[in-house]
Amino acid sequence: MDGRAVATARTRHRIAGAAVLLHSQRGIAATSWDEIAAAAGVNRATVYRHFPRLEELVPACARIAFEAIDLPAPEQLRAALADLPDAGARLERIVRESCACFERGADWLRAARREGDLVPSVAEVNARVSAGASALVEAALDGTFVTDDALRLLCVLIDFPFSQQLRDAGIPAGRVPDVIARLVRQVLAEEERQ
Repeated sequence: MDGRAVATARTRHRIAGAAVLLHSQRGIAATSWDEIAAAAGVNRATVYRHFPRLEELVPACARIAFEAIDLPAPEQLRAALADLPDAGARLERIVRESCACFERGADWLRAARREGDLVPSVAEVNARVSAGASALVEAALDGTFVTDDALRLLCVLIDFPFSQQLRDAGIPAGRVPDVIARLVRQVLAEEERQ
């Protein structure tokens, strides 16, 4: 990249990073362009030049949140899980890794969940997070048959909203993976009995 392209990319990243922080604190719809500009150290016209509409800013924010979350691609995940003996152990590892990832991006993900009905591009981000959780479950099952209902239940258990609901219910962050792992193992045990 030439110097101008690098400077442009840095400015866009700084604006999106400021927006992620403000969205986490105030909400996506409640955050003004002026607040984003001030937090990014640029003027409002610069924010508009890089992100003329919220629908363009939200995906940039999602990329930053996903960088923080850093869920592995399914191929990487299969390789990382290859040493584990069964679907239960693989799913437990996924639970622990995904909870850690979600915790890193929790503030912005919470804002996105709250406002998914208000901003269409936020709904797309939420769908992408859920699809990622489903891909993780499928990678962990890798050859283990479960019913469609059990598959859907496992996907719900591993997705961000469930871990957040446990936190909202007062379960400490450090215990959330244990609770989810126990539930995942119960689902698999019921599947084996059928």
